[in-house]
Amino acid sequence: SFEKTVAEALASRLFAAAEQENCGVVSIAGGVSANTCLRETVIRGAEKRGLRIYLPPLSLCGDNAAMIAAQGFFEFRAGIRAPASLNAVAPLPIDHARAQDYCV
Repeated sequence: SFEKTVAEALASRLFAAAEQENCGVVSIAGGVSANTCLRETVIRGAEKRGLRIYLPPLSLCGDNAAMIAAQGFFEFRAGIRAPASLNAVAPLPIDHARAQDYCV
């Protein structure tokens, strides 16, 4: 399946990096770490290689998009708006410091 292929690809890169850096511990985090197939693949792979693994509880595997949407909701409710000309700038500060400086 697609999901299994992606999980195996991610896990193989994780284990290759652990081997390259001589790490005895691996971890996954973020929204993707809630994926059951990925978790199982990483657990099996870690056990096979004798690596310790740390996995966050599912309740802490928040999706970044959901967190950004939640922030946007509260800002919208607070009346904070940006002009339609605002560029997508990755390092734009969340503290609203002169958002107009980032407009075209």
